[in-house]
Amino acid sequence: MTRRMPTMRGFRLFCTSAGGLLLALSLAVTAFAQDGQETGQADAQVAADAPQMLSLTLDQAVEMALERNWDLRLADLALLEAQAAVDEAYAPDKLQVNFEGAYSRLGPEVTMELPLGDDEPVSFTISPSQNLRYGLQLYKSLYSSGRNETLQTLAHLQVDVRELESAVARRQVALAATSTFYAVTRAMGFVQVAEEASAAAREHWRLAAVRYQAGAVPKFDMMRAEVDVANAEQEIITARTGVAVAQSALKNLLALEMTEPVELVAAPAPVPLEVDPARCISLAHQNRQEIAVARANQQRAALAGRLARAQHGVNVNLIGGYDRQGASGIVGDGSWSVTLQASKPISDGGASRSKEQQAMIQAEQAATAVEKLHDSIAREVWEAYLRLEEAKSHMQTTTSTVELAEEALRISEVRYEAGLATPVEVSDARVALTGARTNHVNAVYGYQLAQAQLLSTINASEEELGLLVPRSEDQ
Repeated sequence: MTRRMPTMRGFRLFCTSAGGLLLALSLAVTAFAQDGQETGQADAQVAADAPQMLSLTLDQAVEMALERNWDLRLADLALLEAQAAVDEAYAPDKLQVNFEGAYSRLGPEVTMELPLGDDEPVSFTISPSQNLRYGLQLYKSLYSSGRNETLQTLAHLQVDVRELESAVARRQVALAATSTFYAVTRAMGFVQVAEEASAAAREHWRLAAVRYQAGAVPKFDMMRAEVDVANAEQEIITARTGVAVAQSALKNLLALEMTEPVELVAAPAPVPLEVDPARCISLAHQNRQEIAVARANQQRAALAGRLARAQHGVNVNLIGGYDRQGASGIVGDGSWSVTLQASKPISDGGASRSKEQQAMIQAEQAATAVEKLHDSIAREVWEAYLRLEEAKSHMQTTTSTVELAEEALRISEVRYEAGLATPVEVSDARVALTGARTNHVNAVYGYQLAQAQLLSTINASEEELGLLVPRSEDQ
């Protein structure tokens, strides 16, 4: 028994230590699980609080620009102001009613007594101590020699002008949004070109390393290839910065926060169109709101002459009134009147005639402005058409150039692998391919921008532009 006691005591110590170890292990696992759960919840909360990526197509970007642009908001407010002015123009033809009232305290009060024989004298108040007076005045214009009607026509014309100006502003904002969107997609294209150049440089670096390990090329080839990879990575950084800068311009136009992440859905590759410039110019003359604004200015000048003549014409007004005041004891306490008033200016020192002459000159200026605008729009459409044709040629040329440059790089890599080409030849071929791809990205952007500008100068949709093909007799 005495020899077994240490064994039992050791067993108890072992059990106690094992139990403590298991308890500590269980607590550690529980704490770790709780910590992991809290970390997961925190990560989920951070993900929920992070700004969501805003994905935009071209149409969505244009629509957002039209909704949030401050210039368009100001144009809409100007339109509302013109619409409110129409009611003001009709006011002179309506009955106008004014109310006036006054209460006065006077002193001293003056009274007079009149004897009536044997009866008690009668007392009259000549100057009361207080006086209350109020009345209504009515005014109605019956004839104004056309002045009121001219003001009403001018008010409606101003509404039309504001609507046209708002449409012009919307077209300009849409063009700005389209151009900025294409600028971002061009920057994204530069990133793709830089990444493709980096991938080609890394492939050549791998091939140079394999050939160096085989003793086929000196270490210089591998070092030069490594430098080319590093330079390509720098180009990627620069291209990505260009995307961020282009996106900041788009965010500013769309009134978005600069820190809000944006992802653009690139428009499909453009399909070159054949359009008839003469038909484009004709459609522009029909659609451009600026011509309607110029014609409205011409009409406004004519109305200004009519208004000047009306200022020198006959005016007939109906005036009525009713006044009531506290009785003094001598006169009545109420009175009314109705007056038919006619007036005709005899001489205003030649001011009306001068205004008529000014209006005639303004009308002639407006007519000249319309003709000038026709010529200016024709020139804008023609220049936009020439830029579209140039961009189309660039896009077609760069497409074939990229194919040739890709084949040249493939051949140089094969030649280098066979020991027939130097690293300089491969590097030159890769640089040529990068340049060709960059030129193609610029050509596509140039065509997209030229097409958007032509659509804006015509004020037509892309579907309408596709219908402006040359007629068979013109081909």
